[in-house]
Amino acid sequence: MKTRKVLASPIKTDRLNLRKFQTGDENSLFTEYFGDWESSKYLQRMPHKNISQTKNMLENWCGANWENPDQDFAWIVSDRKTNVALGIVLFFNKGNGGEIHFGLGKKSQGQGFMQESLKAVITYLKNNSTLERIETFCDAEHSRSNNTLIKSGFTQTGILKNWARFPLIGENTRDCLHYYIEIN
Repeated sequence: MKTRKVLASPIKTDRLNLRKFQTGDENSLFTEYFGDWESSKYLQRMPHKNISQTKNMLENWCGANWENPDQDFAWIVSDRKTNVALGIVLFFNKGNGGEIHFGLGKKSQGQGFMQESLKAVITYLKNNSTLERIETFCDAEHSRSNNTLIKSGFTQTGILKNWARFPLIGENTRDCLHYYIEIN
């Protein structure tokens, strides 16, 4: 049965599992993503200072929030063969639509993992919700994210002027590109 609220559920692709948090995920994700300065450059937060900060975030977003359909949540993106956590896809309920954001550890970038993850999430949302569209944004100069979104089926709709602040880039708000995809 399709629902307006999105219920968190595991998703499998050829190479990946999008799943709930498992103890140990915090280790690779802190080292490769959450605590890494380069990987955090285009995020609206500073890098995590320690593994426990990453674990707390993952336990909430990719654990406890899976139990409540009214909560925003996230999938851990893990390698299907090794089960090692590679990245994350966050989902925010927004009325008739949703908003997603994503991140991938530096060793896993450039291999199509996030494109594969986003396409799987889009298919899951089409088949399991009555949401009309998914939206997102990223820094206008973040070419890798922009390319991933376009290759995943999103359409760029315009520039969001002075939209977000990315602390590792500077104190000023920056222009972002807005994307959406119709799903139902």
